[in-house]
Amino acid sequence: MQQQSSLAQGLSLLTAATQREATGRSAFTVSRLADHTGIERSRVSRLTQELVQLRMLEKNEELVFRPGPRHFQVAAARHTPWLRAARSELRSLVARFPVDARISASLGDRALLLRFESPTSGTTASLRPGMVTPIWCTGAGRALLWDSSLGTLEQLLGNAQFVGVGGPRAAYSIAELAARIDRDRSSGHVDAFEEFEHESSDLAVPLRGEGEVIVASLSCVSQALPEAETPGLIAAMKAAAARITTLATSNS
Repeated sequence: MQQQSSLAQGLSLLTAATQREATGRSAFTVSRLADHTGIERSRVSRLTQELVQLRMLEKNEELVFRPGPRHFQVAAARHTPWLRAARSELRSLVARFPVDARISASLGDRALLLRFESPTSGTTASLRPGMVTPIWCTGAGRALLWDSSLGTLEQLLGNAQFVGVGGPRAAYSIAELAARIDRDRSSGHVDAFEEFEHESSDLAVPLRGEGEVIVASLSCVSQALPEAETPGLIAAMKAAAARITTLATSNS
């Protein structure tokens, strides 16, 4: 998928800029990033612009790129006590079911991956902390929108390009997204089957912190999940979410 390619390339650019910063050497320009990563220059220009908008990178007056404030926020978030402790919950899910178990946070109209665990035999190469995916066509994203009203969705996604993004069952309008969120609330979990990737199971639940505010989401993604195992996975995810919520609340 083109979306996966963009994510992988964006992560390559972010990694290159971050590693360059750590060396203390001169930061990369667009041209030097293109040379370093082997990505076509016009594509580097577009992807770095998106990363700057997300505040994952910043560009100074010399037109060179350095890690942006959101990059450091993500790094700091990954070391919060409840998120570190939640690693055991992710590992437990991965040990029982053929899934990638993920914790994501909201980043505007994107879902931002904070932590994940994958089966040793099936790790997805493009998965990296800091990866962003559309918030409206992923299980992780829709769990982050669980409490959102129609007005909130319109404000957040008024300029979103729904067409051409996501999988074959992705929502194509804010109204359709709102209807799916209502369905999620009724069922007690998000089921975003084939909304981001073809033939991909994508289940999620919200994670709450102090004052019942949604602070993150727990999602499990797989292309090999037997239908008979889905009810057991959903129950295990809800139990894990309750324990993680207790951690997040006690550490707020």
